Amino acid sequence: MLIALLPGLGGCAIPAVADPRAVGGLQFLDDRVLRADDGPLRIPAGGLSEVAAVDAMSPEGRERFVFIVDDRKEKYGPARALEAELIFDLARHRFSVGDRRWRFLATATAPDVARPAIIDGEALRVDRRSGLFIWASEGDTWRKSMPGIFESTPDGVLRRAFPLPAVFVPDRPGAPGAGVRPNRGFEALDVDVDGRRIIFMNEDSLAQDGAAGAPGEGPPVRVTVMNRETGDVLGQHVYRLDFFPDPPRDDLRGGTGATGAVSMLWLEDGSYLVLERAFRRDAGVRIRLYHVDPAEADDVRDLWSLAGWHGRAARKTLLGDLLAAGLRADNWEGMAFGPDLPDGRKTLVLVTDDNFNQLFQSTIIAWIALPSFDEIRARRPAQ
Repeated sequence: MLIALLPGLGGCAIPAVADPRAVGGLQFLDDRVLRADDGPLRIPAGGLSEVAAVDAMSPEGRERFVFIVDDRKEKYGPARALEAELIFDLARHRFSVGDRRWRFLATATAPDVARPAIIDGEALRVDRRSGLFIWASEGDTWRKSMPGIFESTPDGVLRRAFPLPAVFVPDRPGAPGAGVRPNRGFEALDVDVDGRRIIFMNEDSLAQDGAAGAPGEGPPVRVTVMNRETGDVLGQHVYRLDFFPDPPRDDLRGGTGATGAVSMLWLEDGSYLVLERAFRRDAGVRIRLYHVDPAEADDVRDLWSLAGWHGRAARKTLLGDLLAAGLRADNWEGMAFGPDLPDGRKTLVLVTDDNFNQLFQSTIIAWIALPSFDEIRARRPAQ
């Protein structure tokens, strides 16, 4: 969403803001660019906002992923995700893109389930036990279509809309006084390995939560854990976004902004990874990856507003600056775990969203390697 303003650049290359000192052990392995006509059924391969693994890698090095599409007005086809087979060469650190097909999200509905009037697909995960898709839509609050989290079958039957805690529900269309702000909804979610819990976070702070905390404290984002069967909230804590640019600059029109949380991956120990992205025409683009430990964070599920709140947020540790590690400066929006390398390192598959405007942006799938998780945990700062 943040980089949807790119046409205003007049065709210039996207300026990158990268800190070469902050690579942090990340290693760029390979990437591939998808053209619009790489999409099946003459539907453009664009608008890819998140990537999720469907299954484990085969002995031949093949693994299936799905990429949800944010075609809000459904100009090119129904609400959908692109399923693509990636073929990995672990020894040479290369991959290629194989067979592709569309998976539609809501072409039919289960009894007593209403299809959202507008679907803006931004987050997606696959429950590997059942094959069901858990996904989020930002909706369009200007047109009274609310954000939501949903569950669909791989063949497009919308089975369920999960209940949202009241703090997230906009109190009026457009610019709300409370709830999710337009285009600042749920871009990051994940499901635990048992498929029993969902974790999700809004891209930016809620309207009633304020833009920032004390001096040096970035905007508060609520990270919510939900029981998938009952829809009950099991806990909620604060994740603080980075400011952008950092340090602040007085010459920016509109003041200093912040990054946005666009993707997350839950780890078995309860910590998680977060991808933060920021763009300003007068400051460039920044993409960073963080490890987050919520173990000592306060539970804020009973707080209607976080304005003026100075409790304990989750501890975040910078893993690396993805642009400094070699990724192209573009609109990176999604990530999923890829295959492990022979040396045991975990890898990530990442994707950019071209906003259906390939003159200024691209649809890129990239592959990077992470440092060891022992090294990541050793970097954890004191609270």
